[in-house]
This record gives sequence, C-alpha cells and structure tokens, in this order.
Amino acid sequence: MRRGRQKWLVLRLKAKGDITPTPEKEIRLVASRLRVQGSGNLHLLDPCCGKGEALRAIAEVLHHDHSKIQTYGVELEKERAANAGNVLDQVIQDGYENIRTEDKFSLLWLNPPYDNGFTERVETTFLRRLTNKSTNVLLKGGLLLFCIPQYVLDDAALLLASRFSNIKVYRFTDENYPAFKQVVVFATHERPDPDERKQTALHLREIAMQSHESLPSLEEADGVTFHLQPIDDEIRLFRAGKLHEEELAKDLHSSPVFQTISEWFSPANSRNAELKNPVLPLKPTHYALAIAAGAVGGNMGNHLLVGVTKQIQEHSDTFNDDGNKTGEVTIKHHKSIVRVFTKEGIFDLE
Repeated sequence: MRRGRQKWLVLRLKAKGDITPTPEKEIRLVASRLRVQGSGNLHLLDPCCGKGEALRAIAEVLHHDHSKIQTYGVELEKERAANAGNVLDQVIQDGYENIRTEDKFSLLWLNPPYDNGFTERVETTFLRRLTNKSTNVLLKGGLLLFCIPQYVLDDAALLLASRFSNIKVYRFTDENYPAFKQVVVFATHERPDPDERKQTALHLREIAMQSHESLPSLEEADGVTFHLQPIDDEIRLFRAGKLHEEELAKDLHSSPVFQTISEWFSPANSRNAELKNPVLPLKPTHYALAIAAGAVGGNMGNHLLVGVTKQIQEHSDTFNDDGNKTGEVTIKHHKSIVRVFTKEGIFDLE
C-alpha cells in the first residue's frame, strides 16, 4: 500500500473513532473572549464537530442582534453526524478532507484527533489542509480557535506562524488541563511579515516546552478579546465530497435548467416539431444526420433518440515497392451515430 494511502486511512480512522469532546466549561470561557464586530452574516465551522455541542455553545454565547449566525459541522461517524444535525444549522457526514465549500467562514473551531502522523502531527495536517490556498475555509481576518495538547505547539509552530497573526495561547483550567494537557490557540487568519513569522514560531516552540503554570488560563481575567467579522455574503457551497441522493433531488427540484430540458424533450414538443419537405425522399443516412444534428429526435414516447458524434481511429499498413511493410498510418475522423435510450438498455445505431 502506498504511503499516501496509508496516511489517508489513518486520518480517517482517527477522525471516526477518536473523539475528544471539549468540556462545556472551557467552551464557554473560549466564547466569552469573542466579540462580534459589525453586522451581517457570521459563519462558524467545526470540521470535527462530533455531536455539535461545542460549536452550538459558542454560537449561543455569541448571540448578536445585528448579525445572523449560521453553524456548519462536518462529522465522519454516522450517528454523531445525525446528533449534530439536531443542534447545528448544516451538517455533512463525511471526512473533513472531502468537503467542498468557500473561504467565507468567520470562525474555525478546530479540535482534531490527537496523534502522530507519518511526517507531522495529525493536528497539524488538519490545520494545513483547512488553510491551504486551494482548500482554505477562513476569510481574511477570520479567527482560528485551535484546541490541541500543549506539546503539539512544537510541531504546529511554523505553520501557525506562517499563516496567522495576533496569536495568543491559553491553557485549560486546572480542573480540565490534566486530562489531555490542552491549550487553545487564538489566531487571526492573516499572513504576517517575515520578522513576525520567525519570532512567533520561536515563541510557540518555547510555549510547547514550558510548564503549564506559566501559561495564562482561559478563566484568567486579562481583558483580552478577539473580534469576529460578519460578511454580507452567504455561503452557497457546503457539500460533501460524494454527491448524496438527497442533494441531487434538491438541486433538480430547484434547477431551472432541468425544467427547460424537460420541456424540450416532452412528447408535446416532439409532435409539434415541423420540418420542410425535402426535395427528394430521405434515405436512412439522411435520417441519421438529421437526428445527429438535433433536427429530429428527442422523446419518441417509449424511447429517446439523440445524436452522438464520436472520434474514430482507422489503422492501415504502408508498403514499399517490393511489397514489404514499412509502417502504419492512423487516420482520425468523426462519425455521427444515433443513440437510443430504452427501458431495455442503450443502443448505438451506426
């Protein structure tokens, strides 16, 4: 098995079976440091949402009269995803690496599985994927809440320092810290300058090694808050990697294109189609060309006729004057055929 495939399987198994729910007390303390700046749509994402309780608690504390808060979750395990669907606005049952969405989230709550990967920590792999240029989910200036064991900061330091600014680290309270030695990284999604990046990476590595007593606790009243930026735009794409039947049915029901195509191929429109009389009687080849061109065909009652053009390759040998084979010539050309769709199957008439 290839190494990349092995890594993918490990991450999916971790995401499915290894869930570390954040205590409600810590979630409430995290949310108490957040402030909504302005008005508009506030999109919150948890790509490892479990039963959805953490993101729902953040949304409840964030309640803002001038902003519409929408919660989005991703969960691989079926039962947990179903539970999350009861408390979050939108939930996808799939792996976080498969979701198709937009970089319009104001907040990313990321509490991934805790473990070593092949080349880096699993937690760092999650963060890397979700903030890559092509798969990024955060808007510029969006807020990351990265919940990880303190020692993982050593592995994630360079990535955090390269893609985020205004980074602040708080540990869990004395009541809950001993379980997994967790900290929460507050960071703004904004690329820093080279000097800041270097200093931040060094600082995070130092935090990873120091005693937790020297770290500020989430319940420490230091007056530090972090602002979330609502936007005017909606999130129009939030889908699983594999198209679900329910999604397809919903799309077809609302799609004007589907309605238009249905009208084109309706029996009534087929009967109303008129062609001028030809100068000479049509031969089978003429009928085939007319169908291939779309002039006739469509829904014929119990079957559907469509024209198809496909590329044909013909091979022939070349010979010299003595009759010896010298090579092969390939000639490419296009051929029109009639494709018939019936209940018994699909048939090509050439």
